[in-house]
Amino acid sequence: MATATRRKRKTRTVKASNTAMQSRLNSLRADFDALQHDVRGLASDVSGVASSQVQELMTDAMDTASGAVERVSEWGSENLNGVRTAVKSQPLAACMLSMSAGALIGALLLR
Repeated sequence: MATATRRKRKTRTVKASNTAMQSRLNSLRADFDALQHDVRGLASDVSGVASSQVQELMTDAMDTASGAVERVSEWGSENLNGVRTAVKSQPLAACMLSMSAGALIGALLLR
């Protein structure tokens, strides 16, 4: 009879331990679900910030490129007469120079 009582106590203790363990596991699952939700929210926020920063960088790059185009255009307009004079005085050299520049640019673009 003492053995049966011990078995019942042990069974109750094991059941209580299993219930407590199950409760802890459920709590951990809930915590992991909450953590996963928080990480997704954080990733969404970070991507939004990164997107706005990329957009700002693109705007800055476009402004810089526009400024460079304007400067080159002004320089070309100012030096157009000198280039015309050089081409008229040495047409073969000007032709070779322009072909070389085209070949160099073509080689760079093919890479």
